[in-house]
Amino acid sequence: MFRPIPQAAFFRKAPIWLLASIPILLGIGFVILLLLRIEALSKPDLVVLALLIVLGMAVSIAAVMSFLHYASTKRTLEEVKGLARNILQSIPTGILTINRSGVITAVNPTAEAVLKRPAADLLGTSYESVFVRGELIREVLEMALKNHRHTTQKDLPYEGVNGRLQTIRVSTVELTGDDGQPAGILLQAQDVTEWLGLEQRVRIAEKLAALHTLSAGVAHELRNPLSAMDLNLHLLEEELQEQGPLKRRTAHYLQILNAECRRLSAILDNFMKFARPSSIDTHEVDVHRVIEHIVALMQLEAQEHRIHLEHTIEKDLPPVLGDETQISQVLVNVVVNAFHALAEGGCCHITATTCTADGKRWVEITVRDTGVGIPEEALPRLFDPFYTTKPSGSGLGLAIAYRIMQDHGGLISVSSAPATGTSVALRFPTLVTHPQEIEARS
Repeated sequence: MFRPIPQAAFFRKAPIWLLASIPILLGIGFVILLLLRIEALSKPDLVVLALLIVLGMAVSIAAVMSFLHYASTKRTLEEVKGLARNILQSIPTGILTINRSGVITAVNPTAEAVLKRPAADLLGTSYESVFVRGELIREVLEMALKNHRHTTQKDLPYEGVNGRLQTIRVSTVELTGDDGQPAGILLQAQDVTEWLGLEQRVRIAEKLAALHTLSAGVAHELRNPLSAMDLNLHLLEEELQEQGPLKRRTAHYLQILNAECRRLSAILDNFMKFARPSSIDTHEVDVHRVIEHIVALMQLEAQEHRIHLEHTIEKDLPPVLGDETQISQVLVNVVVNAFHALAEGGCCHITATTCTADGKRWVEITVRDTGVGIPEEALPRLFDPFYTTKPSGSGLGLAIAYRIMQDHGGLISVSSAPATGTSVALRFPTLVTHPQEIEARS
């Protein structure tokens, strides 16, 4: 960072007339001393002495004025540096400057917050020792510093020293010295994790709003002919059975038709849930008890598919306000998706903890699996209605889960990578805000 403004010295505070009077008084005193011995001097010596006195006084006055000018210039320079420092500290964007040798020379508080590193660990240190090889931010800095190829508003995944994965938006520009030659680079960095999440939620909400009416209309229009088809299919089956035993191929065809009618009916039921979700019966929900119940419910299926289902719940977990049935529906949907990703067996771990974000206290339920993962290009569309990565999926499970989370004032997010597994986080605002209230309830 910039040097602090030094404490003002006494001479910088003194008025000009006081400083200027010092050499004048010295000169007058010297003249008086000489006048006392003037009889011992010749006329030429007196002339030379007078010239020396005038010259000495002139030099003294020039020295004082030069000092005052230097002090004024230095004060102005410190004020400019102080202003630059205040501007740098006040900028809401993270600023990092690096000289041509790759050493970090300036960091503002916003950059410390974005990069999750204190200035003491950054200043005077090479960027190569701060950002390890393979980090995208290091590649951006190397490209700008060594190849003079700069980046503008590029979103990068970034994992700070605290292990939290976030998205930062970076730009680089050239720094030039007073001689106009390159002196290094300047990195601008912003944490856009929350902003991108909000943007995605707005985009999904707009799609949901447009599809709700359409889904309700389609479900209603298809329900009547489907019911007629199902009824007549049963009548046809009874009539054929009255004429004698059904042929094997005929029975097979009827079985397929009945199964497909049931599947279409289930899809229409999901349409209706998506279009007209049931009203929320809000009450205090014990998340610990809900998770215990779901784990017990899914344990048998997990064993059949060689899946190790386990859970970890934080002690004294606060309750949430919501509909227990709908919260269970979301959690079951997420766990079932995890089971589908574990076709070859594996581990599914449910955790429940408290966290603080955006000035609120949340209960966060995370479902992690060690399955096949989700392709990166599919992640932005997971909550889109009718989008699915499964051959037999309807594409409405996560869309309904997203809507339920919205109705509860909660958040749902998914992080995944192929062959490494998937993590789904569900956040519900707590009914208890302060730890003192939790102690009072216990």
